[in-house]
Amino acid sequence: MTHEDFDKLVHEIECGIGKDRRLLHRHIRRLAVIGYAGLLSGFGAVVFLAALFILPGILWPKDALGLLILGFFLLAFGCLGFGRALWVRLPVPEGHALSRADAPALYAMLDQLRASLHSTPFHHVLIVPDCNAAVVQRPRLGVFGWFENYLLLGLPLLENLPADELRAILVHECAHLARSHGRSSQWIYRLRRSWAQIFPNLSRPAIRGAVSLRPLITKFVRWFWPRFNAHAFVLSRAFEYEADAAAARLAGTNTTATALVRVNLYSRLLEKEFWPEFWRLASHEPVPPADALLRVNTFLAAPHGDARQWLEMAFLSTTTNADTHPCLSDRLRAISVLPEAGQDFSLRAAAPPPTSAAATLLGPSLEKVRSAVQQAWLKRCEAPWRQQHSKAGALQHRLGGIEEATAKKAADADALWDKAQVVFQLEGDQAAASLLRQILALQPRHAPANFALGRILLQSGDAQGEACLETAMAEDEQLLPQAAQILHAYYQRQGRADRIRQLYARVDQFEKSVQASRLERQNVSASDTFLPHELGPEHLNPLRDVLASHGEIASAALARKELKYFAAQRLYLLCIRLRPAWHHLPNRAREQAAVAQLVKSVKLPGRVLIFAPRGIFRGIARKLRPLSGAAIYKREG
Repeated sequence: MTHEDFDKLVHEIECGIGKDRRLLHRHIRRLAVIGYAGLLSGFGAVVFLAALFILPGILWPKDALGLLILGFFLLAFGCLGFGRALWVRLPVPEGHALSRADAPALYAMLDQLRASLHSTPFHHVLIVPDCNAAVVQRPRLGVFGWFENYLLLGLPLLENLPADELRAILVHECAHLARSHGRSSQWIYRLRRSWAQIFPNLSRPAIRGAVSLRPLITKFVRWFWPRFNAHAFVLSRAFEYEADAAAARLAGTNTTATALVRVNLYSRLLEKEFWPEFWRLASHEPVPPADALLRVNTFLAAPHGDARQWLEMAFLSTTTNADTHPCLSDRLRAISVLPEAGQDFSLRAAAPPPTSAAATLLGPSLEKVRSAVQQAWLKRCEAPWRQQHSKAGALQHRLGGIEEATAKKAADADALWDKAQVVFQLEGDQAAASLLRQILALQPRHAPANFALGRILLQSGDAQGEACLETAMAEDEQLLPQAAQILHAYYQRQGRADRIRQLYARVDQFEKSVQASRLERQNVSASDTFLPHELGPEHLNPLRDVLASHGEIASAALARKELKYFAAQRLYLLCIRLRPAWHHLPNRAREQAAVAQLVKSVKLPGRVLIFAPRGIFRGIARKLRPLSGAAIYKREG
């Protein structure tokens, strides 16, 4: 299902049965039954087929012992294949486990909220280094549930939110496990969240050679999951609004609004400013700093001149179907707080709290928790940090060589692009922006430079980045998926829902073209149109050397297939003819061996199909002969 189809289906549900919660529940339950039936049908087929052999063996053991044994083998291998197909191992969330003894005040708050909301308990409370809070429900039995509930609390959030705002965040998270909306609603909510983790894995192809029913299950999942997800999506988004309403009711409307704004602001500041600068330290320091989380606190506590700009962008952001979470402005309106009149809580969110929730709720355990989370973060980041440091040394050396080359030929766009790529990794986007503009002054349609500059401009809110990305996509259509992600984020921040819909249509069309292109390149026949190869000596001479090194090859012809999709990605056809053997009889194995050797050594600017003029390739070989320049090699003597 395409993005556009999914959006249309969600809209139809919201305007139709989504208005009647009971009707929506019944429909989703029916879909869930279909889902389980589809997943279990393979197992039922295996049991039925095995029973056809086992029952005669049981009824007539003397005459049908072989059938009995065969039936048990079918049952065993069928169950193995079914198990392989449905077995998806989901990772256990990582974090510092916080016990009740470590944080009695936090657990007391959770107990009080659970009692107020009638929510199910958290089996684990984990402190993580992220500036966020989340509920993770891990289904121990995969698609069949048996959930284990984790509450993930980011230490930077605990240390930079006051206790009353953290309480509003905890109410929101506990509300996702509340029974106040009925067991059916919670079951559907859990089912969608767990299947959203599992079904993408089930959609992947099976391991080649493995005993599995995955191909059949994959086909069913690709039909079923978008439809179930669209209906459950509508319900899940309603749950987000209801969780915010519960937070406003129990923690206060203004407190909830301030907490929502503060979390949004902190996430943006850390993602766009702190962490990129922090990781650039790896260019100079061989190990990550031991006080990373303290640096986060210092950064968030400092005044930020662009905080108001970030908040204005957050209020402009629009809700899309890429996530069940609504945008900030919609969440504030839902609890009767208008962003336009929200200067009071916006200013409070931009200022650090006088006392943190961590100090209030963790008390004496704070230092121990901070040390444990910091050590876990260091352990996780040590390997990539050392890799980046080692890479930075090599990049510095490379940058020196590039600067010497560019000093001699300053008007070389390719040399400047090489330098820009190194500067990106060593010094960041802004340092490379001036180089990108130099490149575009020399070569205005340089695709990589347009793409990179467009990304930088749009991330800073400059609309000129759109034109750069459009130029990049026009020059290299393969850049569309990455450019679409950047444009989607920009349009969402600007509240441009109309442009997002147009973008989805372009991405859907691109994905259809990719599938058609894959088929076009996989199938070649004499009915196709073939064109001259148009290769120069820089490619033909090495190819002729390779052909000459294989003594059995007498001649070769080269052309390319006319492509309707992504024509810039050439598909070359290399037809080889072998020197006749002494008996002058055809030898397919000899031709296949020659083709296999050439596949390893022939390098052309595109995909290459190598074949001998036999069978279905005979007609293709005849069509290549009259093409201009097709005969590229003939062995002398």
